[in-house]
Amino acid sequence: MINDKKILIRKPFNEQYTITITSELNGVDVFVSSVVQLRYDFTVISVNEINIEVRLVQLDNILLEANNPMVREVAQVSQIFGRMYNELHLLLDHAGNVISVLNNNLILSKWKQTKTEMEKHVLSNEDLKHAIMLNDNIFNSPEKILIAAQANEFLRIYFGQAFDRDVPSKASLKGTNIFNTIEMQWTTDLTCSVELPATDSIGSITLNTLTKPSERLAEKFNKEAYNQFADKLDINSLTVDLYQKETRVIDYPTGKIQEAEVEKIEIADIKRLYNKLHYKLSSDTGIVIRQGGQEKSARLVTDSKQNAESNTRFKFF
Repeated sequence: MINDKKILIRKPFNEQYTITITSELNGVDVFVSSVVQLRYDFTVISVNEINIEVRLVQLDNILLEANNPMVREVAQVSQIFGRMYNELHLLLDHAGNVISVLNNNLILSKWKQTKTEMEKHVLSNEDLKHAIMLNDNIFNSPEKILIAAQANEFLRIYFGQAFDRDVPSKASLKGTNIFNTIEMQWTTDLTCSVELPATDSIGSITLNTLTKPSERLAEKFNKEAYNQFADKLDINSLTVDLYQKETRVIDYPTGKIQEAEVEKIEIADIKRLYNKLHYKLSSDTGIVIRQGGQEKSARLVTDSKQNAESNTRFKFF
């Protein structure tokens, strides 16, 4: 019997997931869009009151669409460097924060191999030389490896702001806007489709998180956030729409996510200045609904009006 009002990973499990990331950025003179697909194998090895031991293996990283050759070049470099982190053995707290990286030695050995291979081909590519120097600095520090592991897309989408919090609840947190140009305070509101605690027999529940700026966005925010565009837009007159939405369908007794969507939107000018990111996480098993002792599969359905108004979505703190 579950006695708390939290969403937690409570039992070991294994699942394969697909993440589709759709991004659309307009920076007045620059428009970039892409669709990326990632595949993961996620295993919860053990769970106790303090932490969770997990193994996360990236199975695939494919750039499906891109409107700019530069995006493809960046993706290729990211894939090369990303192989160091395609096998992670981690100790997490119940909110999804990385306590320790248990396979540091494996990650370091992969970097040595990759660095040797890249140095053979670097020649006059200054960007690649800089990338090697930057990663060399990271892989000489266990603390920086931990930070890099924490930034893993899967962990951020899986846990978000949803786990190890009383439901319903509100919380305040620090972060940046999506353009990453200003630090700001956010307020996040967490709600659930059922009242918690619920019985183990309930099966799947839907968890919703809405995160908005804690204060009204005024001229001061516009000047600090969009100063680089001041010679091209009247930034003082901008009315900014800025938020993050998260929806997760979770198997309540285990804490296993069956399907999730996360949307992060920053629109300063609807035609010329915006950043939209959308992540969709799907388990291979799908949504399982328990009815009368039988299990039935389903899919996450979001509001049709919302989908019509927003073709792309999101990012993270």
